[in-house]
Amino acid sequence: MKYARLALAASMTLALANCTTITQAEFAKNPKAVSQASLCRTFLQSMNPVFQQQIAVELNRRGIQTYDCPAMVQQQDQAAAAIVAVALIGTAVAVCANNDCGAPSYSSYRGNCQYSWQRDARGRRCGDRAADRRAGGW
Repeated sequence: MKYARLALAASMTLALANCTTITQAEFAKNPKAVSQASLCRTFLQSMNPVFQQQIAVELNRRGIQTYDCPAMVQQQDQAAAAIVAVALIGTAVAVCANNDCGAPSYSSYRGNCQYSWQRDARGRRCGDRAADRRAGGW
């Protein structure tokens, strides 16, 4: 269970790490180090026209047109959502595997006929002879 939570947290962190915007100071330090997706996301979300122009110049230098940014950001969002969904499903499966998620437990009953749908030692259907059909269940 502990490892499942850690895996979920790590997957979500990785998925969402690329879904961030950058600050003007980060961009000014090293524009070449900023990912294309972060540039596009910041370009679309920034309210500062001067900063948007600086980002547009960097995108253009990399051969990316600003009108390509909405599709790039949408694709990144979909990929992040898919990673999170897979992580959640994986966690659910791991938790279920550790907790027997609704699987009936046969270990406490010492006979062949705990349930009516089972078969006895001779291969015959248990039916009304099963413990679940008798008073007291044993």
